[in-house]
Amino acid sequence: MATIKLVLDTRRKRKDQHYPLVFRLSHRSKTRELGTGVYLMKSQFNKELEKIVSDDILNDELQQKLLSHKSKLRSVLLEQPDIDVQALKECLINSVKQHQTINSFWKEEIKRMTNSNRHGGVKVYMQVKSALENVIDFNIPFHDLTYQKILEIEEALFLRGMSRNGVNVYLRTLRAVCNKAINYDLVGYEWYPFRKYKFRKDKTTPRVLSLDEVRAYLSLNLSPTHIYYKSWLVGKLIFMLRGINVKDLLLLSSDNIKNGRIIYKRAKTGKIYSIKLTDEVKEVLEQFEPNSTLLGLIKDNDLKNKERLIKVIMQRRKVINTHCVTSAKSELERA
Repeated sequence: MATIKLVLDTRRKRKDQHYPLVFRLSHRSKTRELGTGVYLMKSQFNKELEKIVSDDILNDELQQKLLSHKSKLRSVLLEQPDIDVQALKECLINSVKQHQTINSFWKEEIKRMTNSNRHGGVKVYMQVKSALENVIDFNIPFHDLTYQKILEIEEALFLRGMSRNGVNVYLRTLRAVCNKAINYDLVGYEWYPFRKYKFRKDKTTPRVLSLDEVRAYLSLNLSPTHIYYKSWLVGKLIFMLRGINVKDLLLLSSDNIKNGRIIYKRAKTGKIYSIKLTDEVKEVLEQFEPNSTLLGLIKDNDLKNKERLIKVIMQRRKVINTHCVTSAKSELERA
C-alpha cells in the first residue's frame, strides 16, 4: 500500500543548517521525495504531528496539498495496481504540472514568503515580476522558458535603458524562481535554462571618503535640536562600529550588549559580529531615547508588524543617508 507523508529530509543539510521539507512517497519498500520548496531547521518541525512549529497558514497550505496527493494516489492505484514508485511519483507531479504556469507559481511563492514573514524578499519578487511582465508573458509552463527566451529578456531590458548590474538583479530573481520550481519537482534539472547563461558585472566606481571628509564629518558641530542631529549621530556610530549596516544598527537592542561588547548577527549574511563598546560609542548612544531598540528610532508597534517594518527601515535609511550627505557637504563647503 502506498503512503505519503510530510517529513524533514535530514540527509540533505544546507550551510545555514536548514533541511528541505518534502512529501515522502513510500510504495513497495521504496521511497521517493516530492519537494515543497520549504527549508527548516530541525527545531521548526514537529515530526510526530507532521507540522511546522508556529506557522498555521503554511501548515494549512501544506495539508491541503497532502490531501490532494493522497486523493490522487488512491485514484492511480485503483487504475494501475501494479505501478512502481517512480511512475507513481511522476503521476503526482504531472497532476500538479497540468495547472502550473510560471505566473501562478511565482504568485504562490510570493504568498509563501509572505506567510513566512520574509517581507523584504516579497517586495523584490513583486517588483521583478511586475517589471519582467512588460517584456514576457509568464502565463506559460516552465518548459517554455528557454535559454533563447532568457537572452530575449536580457536584450529587452537593455533596450529599456537598464544597466548591466540592474539586469543581473532581475535575472537572478527569475533564476531563483526557476530553482524553486526544480525543488518542487515541477521541472527536471535537464530543463534548467540558466545552465549556459553567464552573469557579467559592470565595474562600479568605489565610493570612498577621503580622510579630510571623514574628519570634517566627525568634527561637525550640530545642535541637538538640529534636524540633522540624530542622523549625524547614526553616521558616527556607523564609523565607530566598523561600518555596521543601517538596518542592523536600527534594530540593535540591549540584548546585543554583552560583557562590554556589541554582539549582533548581520541580517543579510547571518555572520556574527562582536565589537568593543568604547566610551565614545557609549557617549553617542546616550544621546538617543531607547525603547525596545538602543536608538529608539523605530516605534515598538512597527517592530511588531514585520511587513510594515521593512518599509519603515527603508524610509529611515533614506532619510539618514540624505541628512548625513547634506551635513557633510555643508561642513566641507564652510571649510
